[in-house]
Amino acid sequence: MTIFEAQARAQPQEISALGVRVEDFLQSAGVDARARYHVAMLLEELLSNLGTHGGAPDTPARVCIVVEPAHVRVELRDQGAAFDPRSAPEPDLSTSIEDRQIGGLGLLFLRKFAVDIGYERDGAQNCTRFSVPRAA
Repeated sequence: MTIFEAQARAQPQEISALGVRVEDFLQSAGVDARARYHVAMLLEELLSNLGTHGGAPDTPARVCIVVEPAHVRVELRDQGAAFDPRSAPEPDLSTSIEDRQIGGLGLLFLRKFAVDIGYERDGAQNCTRFSVPRAA
């Protein structure tokens, strides 16, 4: 089992820098390109949402990634407003792109590319967990 831990604020430069570090870590751990991309993208989406909607852009969030033989498991702890990503409504994809509301696709991606999505509120912290399957 290989473990990565880091902190980042929900600000564009820190989110981007974290994405690079996560990709490098996962590559050095032998994780396939598809799983590396999905983990980095989903973390970017969750952190962007924290900065945009969670009200905690200046408080560092903590990321823990564990590489297992079949999955990459991710835990994100933050001090934003309580938000369970499993409870967000599905975006309406039936309308034209010009008529759609902005947002909601990041959580759609989470549901599409991750498994074992979990959430709990621990005191003043959100704890969001998900796993991304590795290539067989």
